[in-house]
Amino acid sequence: MLTTYTLLSYVIAVLMWTLIGRGVLRLLIPGDPMKNPVYRLFTWALWPVLAPLRATIGRVVPHSHLGWYAFIILLALRIGLYMLFYSQGWLVLPANAPL
Repeated sequence: MLTTYTLLSYVIAVLMWTLIGRGVLRLLIPGDPMKNPVYRLFTWALWPVLAPLRATIGRVVPHSHLGWYAFIILLALRIGLYMLFYSQGWLVLPANAPL
């Protein structure tokens, strides 16, 4: 189960860092950021996160704030994943692990 937790945690972490990178690129690129291929790649990679957010809270929250909400949801998902695996006993740490 440690491998499952590690893979899921890495996927969420990659999405979080991609979201941060997209935000930084948005600040650094003058004009239309969609002309930048890296920004388009980040936007494509974040589609599974941002599309449901736009569909659910997109009418209430301004479009420019969806990235913040996505980051908070991904962070809560990562913390919740750790809490679930730890509480079920699926996340077993080595006995001789240094604290």
